[in-house]
Amino acid sequence: MKLYKTITAFLFVFFICITTFASKEQIAFDSANASYARGNFEKAIEQYESLIKSNSVSAEVYFNLGNAYYKTNNIGFAILNYERAKKINPDDEDIHSNLKHVNQKTEDKIDAAPQLFLSEWKNGIINIFNEKEWSIICIILFSVSLFLFGIYILAYNNALKKLGFFGGTLICLITIFIFFIAQNKYEMTKNSSDAIVISGTATITGSPNEKGTKLFILHKGTKVFVTQETDDWTEIQIANGNVGWIKSKLLEKI
Repeated sequence: MKLYKTITAFLFVFFICITTFASKEQIAFDSANASYARGNFEKAIEQYESLIKSNSVSAEVYFNLGNAYYKTNNIGFAILNYERAKKINPDDEDIHSNLKHVNQKTEDKIDAAPQLFLSEWKNGIINIFNEKEWSIICIILFSVSLFLFGIYILAYNNALKKLGFFGGTLICLITIFIFFIAQNKYEMTKNSSDAIVISGTATITGSPNEKGTKLFILHKGTKVFVTQETDDWTEIQIANGNVGWIKSKLLEKI
């Protein structure tokens, strides 16, 4: 009885702590939104950044922070935070709309290099849903396959047994295929090496030092892919396939 009371008390205290923490986060978020509504964008940026530093991360926080940076004409950080919001909630139309609008204001217009058909087809399938949605589909299909195998085992009718066996086998194979898609999507999201140029201008060199051959210049807001890193320099690849080195401090990873 004493153990039961102890566990109950612990759970009650834990619930109160979680509720209080959530309330403080909501109050801080509402305060940041109020600063934004009053037109005090610098204050709103400070408050949203404070929320992120305290691990209160959500698509809404990043989206609103992107809006605040856009209002202060900081295109690089606006794009960075819209991209971070998109990473969490890739289906949000407002995020896509704002990101498309602000990308039109970037100075660098880089045409993407053509992809191989199979690679484009594979990426197109993987990007239909996010990793959570793929996982839910996988679980549903697995449950259906178990149900069909149950019919195969329990049914006396030969037609039902065939339906259960062949249907269960087919759904099971599809489930395995979907599982690998979900795994690929998860790894793509977790190990994303995309970054945004946050400096007004950045000179890209052929080697990781200032004496390297100057290859081209990028401007704030340009999205790049990180290929390798040293202490102070990062090798990047841009959409058209060109590769070069940039000072790490001029980039922010998504």
